[in-house]
Amino acid sequence: MSAILSPADIEEIGAVCPRLYEAVGWDDGKAPDWDAFRACCHPNILLVPMGSGAATPIGIEDFIAGMEGQRSSGAVSALSEVETGRKIEGYGNFASVRSRFVATVNGTSRRGVTFAHLVREQGRWVIVATGWENEREDEPLPAEFD
Repeated sequence: MSAILSPADIEEIGAVCPRLYEAVGWDDGKAPDWDAFRACCHPNILLVPMGSGAATPIGIEDFIAGMEGQRSSGAVSALSEVETGRKIEGYGNFASVRSRFVATVNGTSRRGVTFAHLVREQGRWVIVATGWENEREDEPLPAEFD
């Protein structure tokens, strides 16, 4: 196997974040698909949401429990995320993706960026670590992310 990522690798890697975004969303007619979410991730994934401005690393089951808490309490009645651009770099069995997204939460949309590190494990690409941050008025996403 070549150490350079093949076109098939690039295609597979590029599909992971959109699948993850689709799986996590919900509304009145759709529940999150946590099995599909887990399938995108290494079992020991480290997720780092930066919503508070400080790193808050958590594992997958704690992340899911937190999201389900927001959903069941009604704090978040609808969530969707759509990828609007990406950049992939990689070598051998390791790749990084910068994924730009638009998240719509309870009807309000905002942009953000996810940085995901993936590994090829048992013939498929899975995320081992990811962090994301939403765009802020005082700190817009850089132009090179467009």
